[in-house]
Amino acid sequence: MSIIKCPVCRQQVSTMAGTCPHCGTKISGQIRQCPGCGEYSLVTQNKCPGCGSLLQMPRGENESNEKQSPTPPRKEKKKKTSIWKRLLWFAFVIALVMLCAAGFYYYNQQRLQQKEQQDYERLADVTNPEFYQQFLIDYPESKHYDEINERMRTLQTEAEEWKQLLKNINRANVSLFLQKHPNSLRQRLCEDMLDSIDWQDALSIGSEEAVTDYLSKHPSGRYVGDASEKKNALLLSKVTPGEKAMIRGTLESFFSKAIGDQDIEAARAAITDTMVEFCGKQQANAETIIEYAKEKMAKDVIGLHYAIGQQMDVHKETLPDGNTGFAAEVSLQETISRSDTNQPTSNLYRVKALLNQEQKIVRMNILKE
Repeated sequence: MSIIKCPVCRQQVSTMAGTCPHCGTKISGQIRQCPGCGEYSLVTQNKCPGCGSLLQMPRGENESNEKQSPTPPRKEKKKKTSIWKRLLWFAFVIALVMLCAAGFYYYNQQRLQQKEQQDYERLADVTNPEFYQQFLIDYPESKHYDEINERMRTLQTEAEEWKQLLKNINRANVSLFLQKHPNSLRQRLCEDMLDSIDWQDALSIGSEEAVTDYLSKHPSGRYVGDASEKKNALLLSKVTPGEKAMIRGTLESFFSKAIGDQDIEAARAAITDTMVEFCGKQQANAETIIEYAKEKMAKDVIGLHYAIGQQMDVHKETLPDGNTGFAAEVSLQETISRSDTNQPTSNLYRVKALLNQEQKIVRMNILKE
């Protein structure tokens, strides 16, 4: 007799006990020992409760079971089931790989198409034909191939003509280029060129009419602000016929009376109290004018007579004190009465004078021509 663990409740029980005092399982004659681990199990159990090894059924019971329910061998069923599982798993793996490959191919195609479209759109503002040629190399199967090829050829021709234009930029050449290439991407650049050319021409002429002509051609041009200021300045500097007549009168009186007659009161009436300059002399006054006139009366000179030229250029100019005055330039004919008729009797001068708002002479230079 020995003490073992009950095969059912695992409590200690004697091998000679009729039943387990704990769970009531029959023990005597109904147990057997596992040849592997030595644990006891019921004769009706086909697996050891200790190590899990398969146990042979008692001969009579086994034969009875075979007669009652003939079944195919368990091992063959497991083999068939295992093969099908492997086939199904292999098919699943193949399908998964193909699905991933298809997904990657689709993603890659979408990415390439997107890049092609981006490169195509970038060409919208490009004038260099080399970029178009590179697009054709990168995307030989593109749906835009013919269009890009045609644009490339057009730009190649245009590029050659553009090089020739840059060698001689003028209004006529730029206008001709625009006529030949009305849809050129260089159109805005050509318009800027014309804008600059016309503005420089207006500045060179310097008249109100020239500036007005620029504004009419380029109402939204780059130099509209400068042109408007220039026009306003020209309007402010514009001399009226009345102002011009008064300036002529001042100059005629100055030369005929102050210089010709050496009249000091006429000199004082024609000039400011102190002139900035008179014929190279700084801070000149009426006495300075009379001295200049008397120098001309030396030797055989009997009299001096002066005539102001018909063409007189007058414009407004800023004076040294910051106020606005009149800058006049005119020719002067000097006729000399002499006792010696063999001496020169006339001279031609260019007079440049600056007068204030009261038509008083502020500065004057008399240059012999």
